[in-house]
Amino acid sequence: MTPKPAFRSTITQALADTVIDESRSDPGSSPRPTLDVSKLPEVGDMVGSMYRLIRVLGQGTFGKVYVAERVDVPEHQVALKITLREAYSGRDVERELVMLAAAGHPHMVQLKDHGTTAEYVWFTMPVYEGETLAKRLQRGTLSLKEAHEIFVPIARSLDALHRSGLRHQDLKPDNVFLAQFGGRIHPIILDLGVAAERTSKFVAGTILFASPEQTLALTHSEEDVPLSEKMDTYGLAATLLLSLVGTEYFPGSNAGTYQEMESAQHLRATHPLASEALPHLKGNARKLLEKALCAWFTLDPSQRPSMAEMADGLDVLLEQEREEKKAEALARTRQKAKLLRTRLAVVALMVLALGFLGAAYSKRETLQLANELEQARAEEKQSFDNLNTCNAAQKIVQRRLARCEETLQEEASLRREQEKLRKSSDESKDECTKQLMTFDTKVKTCEDDADAAAKACSSEREKLVAEQQKQVKELTEERDNQRQLAEECQGQVDKLRQGNTRCEADLAVCQLGRKNRDNPYTDPLPSASTPSSTPPPLPPPPAEDPIIWE
Repeated sequence: MTPKPAFRSTITQALADTVIDESRSDPGSSPRPTLDVSKLPEVGDMVGSMYRLIRVLGQGTFGKVYVAERVDVPEHQVALKITLREAYSGRDVERELVMLAAAGHPHMVQLKDHGTTAEYVWFTMPVYEGETLAKRLQRGTLSLKEAHEIFVPIARSLDALHRSGLRHQDLKPDNVFLAQFGGRIHPIILDLGVAAERTSKFVAGTILFASPEQTLALTHSEEDVPLSEKMDTYGLAATLLLSLVGTEYFPGSNAGTYQEMESAQHLRATHPLASEALPHLKGNARKLLEKALCAWFTLDPSQRPSMAEMADGLDVLLEQEREEKKAEALARTRQKAKLLRTRLAVVALMVLALGFLGAAYSKRETLQLANELEQARAEEKQSFDNLNTCNAAQKIVQRRLARCEETLQEEASLRREQEKLRKSSDESKDECTKQLMTFDTKVKTCEDDADAAAKACSSEREKLVAEQQKQVKELTEERDNQRQLAEECQGQVDKLRQGNTRCEADLAVCQLGRKNRDNPYTDPLPSASTPSSTPPPLPPPPAEDPIIWE
């Protein structure tokens, strides 16, 4: 299909490419040119004066991701993303990068360094081992338990991003990375290049996973669409649904027009689970999951749950597992009851059989006893002495039997106590494991916060040192200028004092000449020239010495 004019980039898949709404730019600005990633730095170039690009890791609509290494630490490699400056038109780039760096979470990609030029914006991230969720879905859909293990941490990290004042805007399988740490999956949110402040007018996203208000903003609607972080709830729910049911049963996967996408969004909000999707999920568990999806896909963003509420609600993915465990426990209980009834029936049959055998044996013994009665009577006297001994032995045997029964009861009680202790130990072990995982997560969060705070303090300290050095330099220059000015003033004072001395000498000469003219008996002053008939003019009175403040 032909892409609509509203899109800023070519759509290579039906309504599934990341686009920017150029109507979100400042009013009156000229249309931005098509984003051309070919003018970005190439492999081997230096970025930020300390990172050398090693190889291309990936390429998107707005830029490229490279594997780079620090020239001062060659063994230290990072993922360096370079985004065209045009993608940040009308945005405070430095402010958003600082906010992203501050929004640390173990399941969110960590920004380590960043910088800007006139052509592009760059920032560095760790290099992870693993694969994206999109690549994992190529091998098949996720089970409910796998989805719970992946999406609950992602929802918690997005909640942390929202609490820091930002929204992601472009949640999809390509931007969820399944890193491998110690043989376990550690989901991480990628691509914060189009993240913006929660109430910012800048909008970006992928139409297939975008919320209705986000789609409306991206299609150059004349309406003033209110934007908020609730669009991330919708995007994460769309990513979850696609991961569970696949593209075949995902509403909107085959949409070719905005009308079809709008119909798909209404279908998600009312019947997100197709009847053929998730055939193994039935009963109450299916109803609860569909109810939760309808809430997350609500068309009105004000009625849509927050990311924190969605994170709590994702436990619905384990509802079927809980029901299966309850059914298994009930089946075991019923099986035990049936086995007990069977055992009781067998014992009753054995008692009846023993009764019949006892009766037959008793009849046979009666005949034998009749024959032996006389012999017994004859031996009665002889056995009478042994009777007390037999009675004593019988009592001893009975006491021993009683002690054996008590011992058996004690052993049975001890076995029951040991079984209880073993179960309690297993439960304590599981609880300790959970607490250890929680503590590890908290320690990681604290370490990341400490690193971020240390970097912020270091940056602030460098700024203060630079300002102090600048002020010291300015004061030094000012001091030197004042010293030079003082020297010049001192020179002028010396000249004025010399002039003043000459004037005082001339004044004394003039006064002496005046006295000689007034006194005819006084010899005139010697003169180098013939005196004229006209007396010389009197010199002007000396000026007062200027007051000089040294």
